[in-house]
Amino acid sequence: MQRFVLTVLLVLMLSGWGNCAETMKNYEIHKVSDSIYAAIALPKGKTASNAMFIVTGNYVILAGSHFVLEGVRELIAEIARITPNPVREVILTHHHSGYNYIDLDLPPNAEIITSWQTWLALKSEYRQVKNPVTFFDKGVTLQRENISIILNSIDQGHSKGDIFVYVPAEGVLFTSDLVFNGAVGYMGTGNMREWVMGVEMLESLDAKVVIPGVGGVTDTAGISRFKVFLQDFLTEVLRHIELGHSLARTKKEFSLPQYKNLPGYKNFFDVNLERAYSELKEQ
Repeated sequence: MQRFVLTVLLVLMLSGWGNCAETMKNYEIHKVSDSIYAAIALPKGKTASNAMFIVTGNYVILAGSHFVLEGVRELIAEIARITPNPVREVILTHHHSGYNYIDLDLPPNAEIITSWQTWLALKSEYRQVKNPVTFFDKGVTLQRENISIILNSIDQGHSKGDIFVYVPAEGVLFTSDLVFNGAVGYMGTGNMREWVMGVEMLESLDAKVVIPGVGGVTDTAGISRFKVFLQDFLTEVLRHIELGHSLARTKKEFSLPQYKNLPGYKNFFDVNLERAYSELKEQ
């Protein structure tokens, strides 16, 4: 009887540990083309947005942002299950100033490739980047073996210097936080009018596979849906501004019932509305 009880307890403990390990995961990996994988941030994980990695014949290129140490370790382990090739380049799509615990614990032998605005944001932190860094102004094309990777910086969008990553031969577009799919993300540093124009440009690429910053893998229709949300959100803010409503009254009476149940809508409501109200009222 005692042995039976101990066995049951052991099974329960192992089951508990398994569940715990599952909830501690930060990403879910999806193969989206011959050489490209999407790392979709899980809601209960520590990472705030999705990532992408490209497997070449000799090494791996990782792209994304909000890289916490636990997430980086997990991605390295997941990549090692797919290929023995090491991560040699990290395309850092953006960085929010004041966050010293993200984007600074990348693989030590990897070169960071980013926009000059993101580089300035990284340099402003009290922690210093130890990786070699290459930064660019508007855009650059990386030729890696037989893969062409187009990087383009949108000067003002979700943040300053957002990068999107496009692999035309495989029809894969990584928007980072310029696009949220079926969710509402952080918009507290956004430049709203320019953001809409940037999303329209992404939409015009007509990519077959779109990896957004938040939410699951989609296609160009997912970009279109986010554009409509962004336009609806800003139109409602402008309506209150034109009526002369204060920020407090706008928050109280603001209504977009068709979006209120989207993940993140309530969590980011105040900061997103404050940013949009402040920017649009000045223009």
